[in-house]
Amino acid sequence: MKKSWMFVLLVVLQTAIYGAANVVMKVAYSDIPPLWCTALRFGIAFFVFMLLFGRDIGSQLRCAGLRAWLPSSIFMGAAFITSGLSVNLTSATNAGFFIALPMLFAPAFALVLIRRPYRLSVAVLQIAVLMGLYLLCCNGGALAIGPGELVGLASSACFAAALVLSERDLSGANAHVDAKGLSATQTGVTFAFALVGALAFEPMPAFVQVSTVSWAAIAFLALFGTCLAFFLQNTVLAHLPSATVSVVLCAEPVFTAALSAIVLGEYLGAMGIAGAAIVVACTVAATLLDESPQKTSRGFMQKFMHAHRSRLPRRRSAPLVDND
Repeated sequence: MKKSWMFVLLVVLQTAIYGAANVVMKVAYSDIPPLWCTALRFGIAFFVFMLLFGRDIGSQLRCAGLRAWLPSSIFMGAAFITSGLSVNLTSATNAGFFIALPMLFAPAFALVLIRRPYRLSVAVLQIAVLMGLYLLCCNGGALAIGPGELVGLASSACFAAALVLSERDLSGANAHVDAKGLSATQTGVTFAFALVGALAFEPMPAFVQVSTVSWAAIAFLALFGTCLAFFLQNTVLAHLPSATVSVVLCAEPVFTAALSAIVLGEYLGAMGIAGAAIVVACTVAATLLDESPQKTSRGFMQKFMHAHRSRLPRRRSAPLVDND
């Protein structure tokens, strides 16, 4: 239990870093377009990973097949690109709500990809987190569903798939990559996606005119919001289920709201505070209800199927015939 809580605290630290990154990105976007900012962020992060661990990462990738790192890296890259597009296509409030929903998809993906039971307690937590995020991000307002919201929902689905696939690649008996190796490939693929998108859809920034504050923001995003956050995330996924990690990550808007109040002067109302409290309570509940990956238990879908099969009449075997 103590070991489980230690990894949960690492996810909380990662979530706080992501929350701070959302505020810092607003500073960087004042001088650099979103896709170019993403390309710089992940390009610098990939360079740092290779500079520090390049020889070890290279040996890992030579021994591992593409299946050990490419699927999770593709989904991670797609998640960050679509999240940036969602912010551009809709309001920050609506985008924040739909981007913060990987916990809706992670349990279902885990059931399909790694055969983890879909427990009733997880479904209850999903409903509670959904209500809390609505109150937190929308502050009691109304949500309009448009292209930006749909892209944000796609971002959550891609991020959930990346979490489940990362768990499979890091914790399985045949794992060939570790946290730093998978983090490097995920940052590298995301950098490639962002660079192609930036060259195709955004004008080339005037880098000499970028302010020192914006460069400092990009450095924070690369070193802390990417290198450290990805390493923490992949370290934890080798020990905790992706469904639990996805619920804890739902607290990201809580940290964003707290830092926005300090840095940007954006304050939550009573409904937003109530939503934040619900999300934090669900984070604690997800940890308490979590079962060790080594202990197997049947989820409610499996129990239903087992009960249904037990009611079926058993086929009687044909009697043996004695030919003597």
